[in-house]
Amino acid sequence: MKYKEFQDFDHFAESIRDVDCVMLLNNLKQNIWSIFQTNISGIDIQLGRLGSGNIVEGQSWSNGFVIYMPLTPQCAYSSNGTVLDKHSFIIMEPGCDFCISTKDEHDWCSIFVPTHQIAYDNNLIEPSSGSKKMICRVSPPNRLLANQFWALVQSIAIAANYEQFESSPAGTFAAAELKKVASLIVGREQTVMYKQGGRPKLPRHEVISRSKALLEEREGEPVQVSELVTAVGVSERTLRTAFNEYFGVGPIKYLQLRQLHQIHRELKKAAPEECTVGKVMVKYGVWEFSRCASRYRQLFGELPSETLRKVP
Repeated sequence: MKYKEFQDFDHFAESIRDVDCVMLLNNLKQNIWSIFQTNISGIDIQLGRLGSGNIVEGQSWSNGFVIYMPLTPQCAYSSNGTVLDKHSFIIMEPGCDFCISTKDEHDWCSIFVPTHQIAYDNNLIEPSSGSKKMICRVSPPNRLLANQFWALVQSIAIAANYEQFESSPAGTFAAAELKKVASLIVGREQTVMYKQGGRPKLPRHEVISRSKALLEEREGEPVQVSELVTAVGVSERTLRTAFNEYFGVGPIKYLQLRQLHQIHRELKKAAPEECTVGKVMVKYGVWEFSRCASRYRQLFGELPSETLRKVP
């Protein structure tokens, strides 16, 4: 598949390669979900377009690096709580945990490069190895490198429209150039300084880790903020700070999005003659039906009853 448009956000999310992830829709503006994908010499290239913000979290594959580049200057991109500067990259080391959040419609591109194809020299920092934990990091801004990377990806995307490009000599040469740039991006050491008002008793990564553990344990069930506070062992204020930094939204908003997506998926697979919207809402902890329906429509562009009546 090279270019494909989707009518459904979940189907778009399922098409994403190179990571195991969950995507949450946030602040829908337009029903635009499209992706371009190609592979040359083992390097996966993706160009995505979303008519909304979103939160995507998961783990990168263990056999390579993912380099992610934001493409919409008007949109703020955040990675594991760090806001990206213009001309910065998100670098996912093999098998690392990550979270990328945006609040507005946006475009992005990413490449996946197998670990053995990354080249290092004495001026570059080799990746974490052995017992050291793999991380998701943000590179310092580098206009020259960002422009070089994006120009290459654009040229490859155009050439990929020609038959047999992926297996042609041109594809091989393009992959070699892309590997050189990717090696420069991956190898640069970087340090990110965080500005936080007051330090939580627990490090942010531990707050998020404990929160995720509860949410995974309660998959398919509603969860309240108070339950997160108890499970994590911090104040609601500390939990709110950690969520805002990591996910780009507070715990109340995050749990609302989680709840709405649970309802959406249930309604999509339900049979209208055997199910009602109210029954599904109650299952996921909703009792204010009209308010939930309003949030649902704002997020998905349709009422819950319309989702239920759609033919799968």
